[in-house]
Amino acid sequence: CSAGDYMTDSGCQQCGENAFSGDGASSCTSCPDGKLSAAGSTSEDDCEYAPCSAGDYMTDSGCQQCGENAFSGDGASSCTSCPDGKLSAAGSTSEDDCEYAPCSAGDYMTDSGCQQCGENTFSGDAASSCTSCPNGKVSAAGSSSADDCYYAPCSAGDYMTDSGCQQCG
Repeated sequence: CSAGDYMTDSGCQQCGENAFSGDGASSCTSCPDGKLSAAGSTSEDDCEYAPCSAGDYMTDSGCQQCGENAFSGDGASSCTSCPDGKLSAAGSTSEDDCEYAPCSAGDYMTDSGCQQCGENTFSGDAASSCTSCPNGKVSAAGSSSADDCYYAPCSAGDYMTDSGCQQCG
């Protein structure tokens, strides 16, 4: 029998899926564990791992899950790193899974990552915007709460009240 077939009492038969044979074989050899082949395969080289699903990539020993901060689509041979500054869980399946880490207090999220809140504003953890200090109060850039807002010192001829500076007199 030719390669891909084997000899039986009734003549040559084609090897089934996930098996192979060489010329003159009396039986077919199964593909190694986890590998597949088409019917009539002629050598172990015809046995291949099934394509990996999204979130995994192909190695010499089969599919492996992509690590944190990387992703892959169906049938990938490698993982793609998330863009700079973005993070993802292990097994991520697309760049859409890559996100910036939440911002710390005093910063806010933009399309390009965390930015520091400007003067006279503040933000808490994981903010998407900064909040203005109340009632004319001021604060340093990067302030993290309303408690960081204060009234600027009064000018000569003014005095401080609960609502800000008032003119003497």
